[in-house]
Amino acid sequence: MEKLQFRVLYRQFLFRMVDLEILSADALGDSNKLLGQFAALLIFVSIFFLSGPALAVASSRLTPEMRVFGTWGVEHFLIATTMLVVGLFAVLSWDSTFPDRRDVLVLAPLPVRARTLFLAKVAAAGTALGLTVLLLHSAAGLVCPLTFSAQPTAQVTMPAFGYLPVRPPADAAGIELLLKDALPPQLPRGMGIVVGVLKHGQRRILAYGAAQPDSIYQVGSITKTFTGLLLAQLAVEGRVRLDEPLRAFLPVGVVAPPGGPEITLLDLATHHSGLGPMPDDFHSGRFRSVAAGFAGYHATDLRASIARHGVGRDAAPPFVYSNWGYSLLGEALAVRAGVSYSELLAQRITGPLHMRDTSVILSPERRQRLIQAYGDRHEPLPPWDLDSFAPAGAINSTADDLLTYLEAQLHAASPALRLSQVPRAAASRESRIALAWFYDRNAGTYGHSGAISGYGSYAFFNPKGDYAGVVLVNQAASFLGALLPLHIRQRLAGEPAISLGLVSVPQGGGLSGVLRMFAVYWAIMLLAGAFIYCCMLCLQGFAAQLLPRRLFLRASSWLQMAAFCVIVCVYCLQPMVPPDTVHATGSGLLGWSPSYWFLGLFQQWTGSPALAVLARRAWLGLAVAFFGTAAAYTLSYLRTIRQIVEEPDIVSGAGDGLWMPGFGHSVRAALVQFSARTLQRSRLHRVILAFYLGVGFALVIAMVKNGGPPNQLADAPAADPWSQVNEPLLAATITLLGFAMLGTRVAFSIPLDLRGNWIFQVTGLRRVPECLSAARRSLLLFSAAPLWLLSAACCFWLWPWRAAAGHLAILAALALILAELCLHGFHKIPFTCSYLPGKSQVHLAILGGLALLWSILLSVMYERQALAEPKLFVPALLGLAVVWACLRWRTAAHAREEGAEVRFEELASPAVQVLGLDRDGAWPNQSPQSGPERPGTP
Repeated sequence: MEKLQFRVLYRQFLFRMVDLEILSADALGDSNKLLGQFAALLIFVSIFFLSGPALAVASSRLTPEMRVFGTWGVEHFLIATTMLVVGLFAVLSWDSTFPDRRDVLVLAPLPVRARTLFLAKVAAAGTALGLTVLLLHSAAGLVCPLTFSAQPTAQVTMPAFGYLPVRPPADAAGIELLLKDALPPQLPRGMGIVVGVLKHGQRRILAYGAAQPDSIYQVGSITKTFTGLLLAQLAVEGRVRLDEPLRAFLPVGVVAPPGGPEITLLDLATHHSGLGPMPDDFHSGRFRSVAAGFAGYHATDLRASIARHGVGRDAAPPFVYSNWGYSLLGEALAVRAGVSYSELLAQRITGPLHMRDTSVILSPERRQRLIQAYGDRHEPLPPWDLDSFAPAGAINSTADDLLTYLEAQLHAASPALRLSQVPRAAASRESRIALAWFYDRNAGTYGHSGAISGYGSYAFFNPKGDYAGVVLVNQAASFLGALLPLHIRQRLAGEPAISLGLVSVPQGGGLSGVLRMFAVYWAIMLLAGAFIYCCMLCLQGFAAQLLPRRLFLRASSWLQMAAFCVIVCVYCLQPMVPPDTVHATGSGLLGWSPSYWFLGLFQQWTGSPALAVLARRAWLGLAVAFFGTAAAYTLSYLRTIRQIVEEPDIVSGAGDGLWMPGFGHSVRAALVQFSARTLQRSRLHRVILAFYLGVGFALVIAMVKNGGPPNQLADAPAADPWSQVNEPLLAATITLLGFAMLGTRVAFSIPLDLRGNWIFQVTGLRRVPECLSAARRSLLLFSAAPLWLLSAACCFWLWPWRAAAGHLAILAALALILAELCLHGFHKIPFTCSYLPGKSQVHLAILGGLALLWSILLSVMYERQALAEPKLFVPALLGLAVVWACLRWRTAAHAREEGAEVRFEELASPAVQVLGLDRDGAWPNQSPQSGPERPGTP
């Protein structure tokens, strides 16, 4: 008997994941279409989104180390996406995972044990979870394990990725002992590292591997800080101005004056000139390789490139790291000084500071001390000759000379040094840029890296802590060379230091390796999904136990929406690129990301000792989630069932007597007020709206985070970087408005209670225009108006009033256009018509959403220019008004069509279409009012 009860309850609980009562009668009470759409969506994501990154890494020509690192990034992306999809599934099935009032009142009189009910619930939830993961990885679960296992069979040396215990801030002498313990006992073949440390006047030069303390390295882009200091020196002397146009340093007639803002020396020094990383003809067929391109690109080519490009720039150009720009800056300074760049460098910096081993051109004796550099595959590389690109990266130096240079920067005894260190523009989320130096606002550290022809370098100094350091390596692609500067800076500051240990990552080969990868892949994806699902169950279950029943009923929907927003936002905001694995192994915010925990568990189960600290966190998280879920379910069947019987689910609200304004005549006012109260009271519709708002909000944060703040180039470093009109905020307001209106429109299609639509039927409401007008008002009032007011407050707070008012006018026009697009063909009363799964067209909605985002990103670039120029703004606003008028006419014409009536029941398209070829549009011998009859068979 219990087996039969279990099977019946299991089936009922499994299909109650979808509320069948809202489906149209034409759907025959069947959820196959709805479930089929979701299954097709998951398979589509698996094929086109999850399989692609793995294939890209497999087909790339990377070194074994970088291939492994790229594979880790793909694995983390797959795990995070699995947790996102399962988390959303858990949130949307919020009310179907624990016993509710229907379960208790229907099953309590029956001879069904609580144990059977409990097991049926758990089995249904587990089946739904398994099917979700299976469909999501239907294609990726075959492609990815094969590509992951198709790696080189030899072992690959990788960083251990972990943090060492915190120690007091080290001095220059203490760094040597710390590095002796931290560095691996044997460096990779041919590697030579030189470390220079300066703190409180003490300095240490340490050499490892193939290097000597006086070995000379090409320092690459650290050269830009010398060029920035030369600019500051000439500016202090009055020979140049920071805001002086670049055109003043070019021969007469080379480039015409622009019509608007033009590139200045400060623009070049802060990478805000609008110039690309390299000239447009640098990668042309003139040069056989990159090295030949640098050596063969002369000053005449440089001037010709800027003549083709022009010296005009946008009003607020973004940060673009530009070797081209710094080459032009160095050329301009040399022209004003009347000497070559190398002579200017020797006269003003290396000579006065007695940096005898620092120069652009090496003497024969110094060339003997130039250490050999190696490429990605450990092949020897010759040093590069940069010619006209010398101001961007041509300096050769030693660690001792660079410490002398950093000591001068550290104490900043001259006005030029102080001027060169003033942060002037935003470079990233955490840093600003001075004259070449990048300034970390959180740590108070200035730094710059360099990479050229196999050489890698990094120099930094911190005036508050009175310390500086430099790291020089001859294998720039090495992970050790990338982590060592971070480790030294952390040790000098007394912070948790990244581990420098190396581990051997085995690569599986043969049939056994492929089978093991398949097993690990599916086990990790199922465990990651089970973890996030159990977390949602714990949240709901313990909230039901800790809160009184009535308070829980009120708080449950808000917990549901909050969980949804957190899941979506964490997925969109957390970094997915492999370098952030370093930060995930620490104790920072990223270390609390469960997706990185399961990445560590993935490595552990494939036999890799890397990311062991993340694997330990995964085991702990799984234990807490599983035991918490078991306790929550147990308590729900011991306590919650009794609370359901003893206390009512319906609780009187405090706002039943609230007055609402009229919205026209009685019927229209009733429709609008009905929509308002539905969104206020219905948990289902609030969750649907929260779904779209959560996705939109996550995209908005991603836009602001990735786009960064506008880069203001004023001399005053304290200027607010958000005080100018910028594309990320323009796109953010439009995107959030679009998702809010789209979510409200989708909520209109989901009925509140089909048994209640007769109330509107008895009013005799049949005219579509009247219903459409009420729906339009509801859509604009409940979705567009709140977002427009929020955008108004934000824009008027941040921007000049003219720009804010202009954007709000465009935003209002877009809201009216979107309202017409959303309501075209909507012949229903919101929240009353039944739902037909086959008409939702989920795949087309997703493709349309992607196209809409792409069009928004393109349109905001034009809008930013239109807000700055009235001659562009007025036509843009008039064009939007014309579009809205055309859409409004089309919607009204469709609503006035003959026979158009308000629909209370969603009908499927007939399988057999009537052509209506007779004169009256009806079958012979039949009145038009009687409707078409199916012709008989011969």
